[in-house]
Amino acid sequence: MSFINSSKRMFAIISGKKYRKCPKGSLTHHAEKRALNAGLINSEQVMAYCDNYTTGLSRETITEGLSSYWDITSPQEATETLEFLSQYGHRFIYEIVLKTYSEDASEDDPEQVLAALLESGRYGHPETVLEDMLAAEPSDQTDLIYQHLARAMDMLENLQSIFGALKDKVNGPYLPRDYDAGILAWDLGRLVTVARLSLDCGYIEQSELSRVLAHVDTELNANFSSWPQFAKSYIIGRAAWSGKTMTLGGIIGITEDLMTDKDSPWVLFPL
Repeated sequence: MSFINSSKRMFAIISGKKYRKCPKGSLTHHAEKRALNAGLINSEQVMAYCDNYTTGLSRETITEGLSSYWDITSPQEATETLEFLSQYGHRFIYEIVLKTYSEDASEDDPEQVLAALLESGRYGHPETVLEDMLAAEPSDQTDLIYQHLARAMDMLENLQSIFGALKDKVNGPYLPRDYDAGILAWDLGRLVTVARLSLDCGYIEQSELSRVLAHVDTELNANFSSWPQFAKSYIIGRAAWSGKTMTLGGIIGITEDLMTDKDSPWVLFPL
């Protein structure tokens, strides 16, 4: 999405074009409506419908978004991305980074971050994986670990810049315990968005979207007691992913509206 298009959408939101309703009607199942609301921050950002499986976005916008931001151009890639967001998302690397951050690792100390990645057990037994890496023989596994290391170092730098600095008008300043609570909301919000876009693009069936929404609803019930709590987790995830970018303030503004506007689905349907 170009800067001009992003600016136009942000201006439209600020101008009052919020909570687009699908002309064909809204979802009636309470659990699915609640799960759909987990993706509401992003829905408002791109001006998608807030109340239906379909996003109401143009085919061009959908295919561009999936390919440019998610490298999704096929049903298989859509399924793989949805599985990744469900199982790991950015929260896997965030938890590694938060651990090393609390132990005073600096952005120039990748060895400690690499050790934490291997100790997670995601790639297999740590000693065996390390032996394979030291053998200096190229492999998909080694490439994946170094990709994750690069992402972790970027996220560590972002975390250093935003830790203790985030706040919103409802929750106030974010405390260390808010950062410790993790960024599950960030992954759930994107999971809902990618699933809806993939349905509109014909990459998944409606039954798969329903399965995703059921999973999201289960996670909401198990981990969040209010939308403001969800909002903190989402904003921390967004900031840890991209740092203090130009759009972070706009996203926080959207979230503040969702928490306070009398017409907001979050206000109308609290957790």
